[in-house]
Amino acid sequence: MAGRSPVTLEPMSPGVPLLGRAVRTVLTTMFGPPPFDPTRDPGDLGLTGPGSASWRVIGDPAAIAGGIRGLLVQVSHPHAMAGVHDHSAFREDPLGRLQRTSAYVTTSAFGSTPEALAVAGRVRAVHPRVHGTAPDGTPYRGDDPHLLTWVSVALTSSFLAAHRIWAPDVLTTAEEDAFVAQQSRIGALLDPRVDLRPLRDDVDVRAAFRAGDLDRDLPLLADGLLPSTAAALDEVMARFAPELGINHQGREALAFLDRPPIPRVARPGYRVLFRGAVGSLDAVLRHALELDDTSDGAAGATARAGAAITAMRVATGSSPSIRAAWARTNARPVPTSDGARR
Repeated sequence: MAGRSPVTLEPMSPGVPLLGRAVRTVLTTMFGPPPFDPTRDPGDLGLTGPGSASWRVIGDPAAIAGGIRGLLVQVSHPHAMAGVHDHSAFREDPLGRLQRTSAYVTTSAFGSTPEALAVAGRVRAVHPRVHGTAPDGTPYRGDDPHLLTWVSVALTSSFLAAHRIWAPDVLTTAEEDAFVAQQSRIGALLDPRVDLRPLRDDVDVRAAFRAGDLDRDLPLLADGLLPSTAAALDEVMARFAPELGINHQGREALAFLDRPPIPRVARPGYRVLFRGAVGSLDAVLRHALELDDTSDGAAGATARAGAAITAMRVATGSSPSIRAAWARTNARPVPTSDGARR
């Protein structure tokens, strides 16, 4: 794209020490401590590899707003919402659920392969217990390929949207496609039909997974449910559009996301990011969530969220997860043409 930097990797910025420490304390309170051990599995490249598109997207503070947006998008599907409503601990343990979700995303992107597979295994172990009947009489189950697809694309599309709106670097089309493909591979591992043991035990299988050579062996990808490009992601989201809407369960979850019982010190920042996430929704999603009346203030809300994310980025510097992942892989960020470390 014209005028865009060829930068491909995350800059190693130290941030502002005192302010950054304060911001990180708040973030740790909300999202928990680092969920993976950088000293474990030295040399392991993880599920996506050093400097991947997923490292860039998930490692930027914009991903925090993207995660909030992803939760909003997931709420818009009544059958997915039924599982959350009936089986999730979001009312009794909101921070715990937030931290578990954050740990899954962060470990999948930055953890070693065994750690990422372990967290995928824990999620898979929960899914068979998630089943019931939605308010419209439709049966649901947590390991349904259709709903697994929805949960995956809701997050992927939201992280990508957040990066497009709020990140300082801009992905090329090829990099966006790589991000979607990487996230779909990660999502495909939650399918109970996939045997995780070869990935855990064989370094060559891991390399083939990162390269996309195993996509044909992942049913959600091989069957065309999960997308491999940004354009295909848009098509999948469009196919889900007729299924979207909100009922009493969704309204309860939306009200919860609007005013969650989080630490008081984090509430002002969360409110700005939440409103920005709402403002970033397209017309279809806004209508499904009955948020049509928020469209007039969308530009202002996204701008204020952008200012907050920029301040957070300056204060905290580079993601500690990226730093830890670089250290584990024994790799080093490469210099760019402007001399910065990437």
